[in-house]
Amino acid sequence: MKTISFFSYKGGAGRSTLAYNVIPILAKDYFRPTAESPIIVVDTDVDSCGMSYLLGAEEQVTDNNCIQYLLGNPFSTRRCDSISEHPFLKNLIPVGNAYGYPDNDAILLLPAKDNKNISKDGKNNYAEAGGLSFMESMKGFLDVCDEYFDVPAVIFDSSVGNTALANISNEMASIIVCVMRPTIQFVNGTRRYLVDFEEGEKFSGGGKEIVLVPNVIPDKEITIGNAVYPDAAIDKIINTFVNSNVFKNSPNNTYHMDMLDPEEFGIPMVDSFMYVEGQLLNKKNYYGNEELVLGRYRKLARIINEIDSEY
Repeated sequence: MKTISFFSYKGGAGRSTLAYNVIPILAKDYFRPTAESPIIVVDTDVDSCGMSYLLGAEEQVTDNNCIQYLLGNPFSTRRCDSISEHPFLKNLIPVGNAYGYPDNDAILLLPAKDNKNISKDGKNNYAEAGGLSFMESMKGFLDVCDEYFDVPAVIFDSSVGNTALANISNEMASIIVCVMRPTIQFVNGTRRYLVDFEEGEKFSGGGKEIVLVPNVIPDKEITIGNAVYPDAAIDKIINTFVNSNVFKNSPNNTYHMDMLDPEEFGIPMVDSFMYVEGQLLNKKNYYGNEELVLGRYRKLARIINEIDSEY
């Protein structure tokens, strides 16, 4: 079972929209889930619930089927013959059709409920305390998915930055898709987060496969001062990560720089996504650079699939 976290140091990276587009490619081309062995998507962004909204699932979220409930209550690890018999997993929301996948039950959503704090220990998402008990609940969930139901992948739409659920998502994932926009805040903040990662201030075990993904890259040039953007921002990202010994020679984790290739850098901006997020995989007609962007989504899905890392 692959465990994948789509993470960004700040909000506004287009992280949820990126995951929303890459998940159906992973399902169709690589994982081929079924109702008996589904992909499970986990929305851990309790402060904005991006994936739950993108999938139109907000009306189906209850106090008893959301990520806050899983973390705030004991998780049943008793063996069941099917997901439909498990006392918690049977309440997950089928969303295969919403991703454009033909089998609705082959992709399940564990949603986040808007305006609901994590209840265990009375802590919310910004609390440092309570993290260990949250982690234990999440591990029980992943153990059951892996051992009982042959789930091909659990995919986290992570919270951001140093929040409790971002750290839990990244700790539980073997693959972290680290998304950033080409701004000083994103680049410097992401670097600082990953340096903490390397120094053991976040996770003690290491062994993570980290895919760096610049996202929402403008395709129009603008001159600010003496610098031409986005080229200047692209150069900064390459110098910060590709040319850094901290990441090239990491003894703890593996950094995948494929999406930082200067010849096909990151994922360009899709103008329509500024207003209406959508999926490009199943479109019949493409406008602007949408077909190019779909190619980059396919490239990212291929990178994720080729990483040999299991839960």
